[in-house]
This record gives sequence, structure tokens and C-alpha cells, in this order.
Amino acid sequence: MDDLIRSINSLEIEKITGESQETIKRWKKGTKKIPESAIRLLKLYANGDATALLGKDWEGYTFSNNMLYVPEWRRGFTSGEIRAMFWKCQLVASLESEIRLLKQRLEESQSEIEALEIKADFYRQQVILESRFGMMLQRSFS
Repeated sequence: MDDLIRSINSLEIEKITGESQETIKRWKKGTKKIPESAIRLLKLYANGDATALLGKDWEGYTFSNNMLYVPEWRRGFTSGEIRAMFWKCQLVASLESEIRLLKQRLEESQSEIEALEIKADFYRQQVILESRFGMMLQRSFS
């Protein structure tokens, strides 16, 4: 940890931790213990390792050049891309809901079509029977 503190400029440490220059000098001399929160922030700043601040679930995730690097992906994500992913997730959820609704309507329409086809077959048979009956009557009385 001492190497980490010594490797970072005092002004940068002040900017990162918000501590005074006097406190930072004491940290560097070893006369004052560095708080765990400051150590984690400095590790994140120096190494870019997200586990330093966020825990073991973030192992392999790193921050560098204002980008978040994910272990499964080659290049980093900017804050705008991460924000866009949130909106895309919302859009996907909305579209999935719309797809479910459209599938339901399609199934209802298919059921109606099947019912109409059954009625059409019935009326077709009725017309055939009535026309045969009419032909029989015509032959009988002619």
C-alpha cells in the first residue's frame, strides 16, 4: 500500500479522496493510518480494478481512460454507451410486451377464422342440400 501512496501525486490523492495535504503527508510518512475507503479509492484510481471498490462480484472489470472494461468484451464502454444499454433494455422489454400482445391477438384471430370456416362449410353444405332438394321438387312437379 505504501508503494501505491508514493506512486500517486499528492494533488491527485487530494482530488480523489478529498483529504487535506497535511493528512496526505501523514499517510505518506506512515504517521497516520490510511482509511480503508481511501485505500479502495486509490486502488481503483491507480489500477482501475473495480473489485477494489465494488467487491468480488466485479472481478475482472476494470476502469481505464474513462471506460469500463468487461472481461467478456474486447473494448471498453463509455458512460454514454452504458446509459444507452439501459434504454435499450427498456425498449426490449417494451417490444417483448408488445410481441406477447400481438401473439395473443393473432391466436384470437386464428380462432375466429377457424370458427368462420366451420360456419362456411356448414352453409356450403346447406346450399348444396337445398339446391338438391329444389331440383328434386322441380322434377317431381314438372
